Amino acid sequence: MDKKYLLLTVVTPEKTVLSDKPVESVTIPAFGGEMGVLPGHASFVVQLVEGILHYRDGHHREVFAVLNGFAEIHKDKVLVLAESAELAKEVDEERARQAHQKAKELLAIRDADLDLEEAGAALRRAAVRLKVAEFRRKHKL
Repeated sequence: MDKKYLLLTVVTPEKTVLSDKPVESVTIPAFGGEMGVLPGHASFVVQLVEGILHYRDGHHREVFAVLNGFAEIHKDKVLVLAESAELAKEVDEERARQAHQKAKELLAIRDADLDLEEAGAALRRAAVRLKVAEFRRKHKL
């Protein structure tokens, strides 16, 4: 029996991060909780939140930090349209840690000129990048 695959594509406003990659499974950070996708999944559109997207291709596993967007599942294809997607091995953990600390400090100041939405988004981005770096270390990716 032939093994079924999904074709995964990840696109950001800057570039196509991954194009029609055959994978066995995909887990996406969906609004309302993590969502797993296998071949034969029903057609679906879901809103993404900040989190970890990972896929499995045989014994190989790859992990991305994903920030917001949408995912469309249709006929064994998964199209992820994300505000940002960064491969785990590209995350600079120390830089992410510094950005996280800086965002926390900015939010603590409570300056009237501070854009709370932007500062909150910076904190969430840094937190996801740290989470991906920790996931990579824990799973030895």
